[in-house]
Amino acid sequence: MNLYERLFARLNDAGVKYLVVGGVAVNLYGIERATGDLDLLVDLEDQNLKRFIDTANSLDLVPRAPVELDRILDPATRRAWIEEKGMMAFSMYDRVNSWFQVDILIHEPVSFSETYDKREEMDFEGTTVPVAPVETLISMKENTGRPQDEADAVHLRKILSEWDDE
Repeated sequence: MNLYERLFARLNDAGVKYLVVGGVAVNLYGIERATGDLDLLVDLEDQNLKRFIDTANSLDLVPRAPVELDRILDPATRRAWIEEKGMMAFSMYDRVNSWFQVDILIHEPVSFSETYDKREEMDFEGTTVPVAPVETLISMKENTGRPQDEADAVHLRKILSEWDDE
């Protein structure tokens, strides 16, 4: 079982409410492109974050920043990171395979609950993975100013157009 499969399976088993966003979500929609991390939108509700932290600890994921993982539980800390450091995501990596990076969005670029209700359930190597809907990914990627995100939005719009033609 690869690292992605293990993470998705453990998150599901723990009942963590999350959505795959970013480059991996784009890949799951059938657009081939390289990505260096796994971006997750996690329900920032306290009990859900605790389940996420327990899962991350069980997989030996450690923060890239020199802080304890449980610091993400505190909304004031998250707000300070956003306002004072411009941090949008909390990064963790696997101690053994440092290339495996997981980024948790610490702000809600979209309403988690509304987006979660519209999620796509996709198969990833036999594990069901909740993925943000295409429309949400497009809106998240349109305003970043990064060329790769703009290209992703174009490809995602093309997928929507193809679906409409069917």
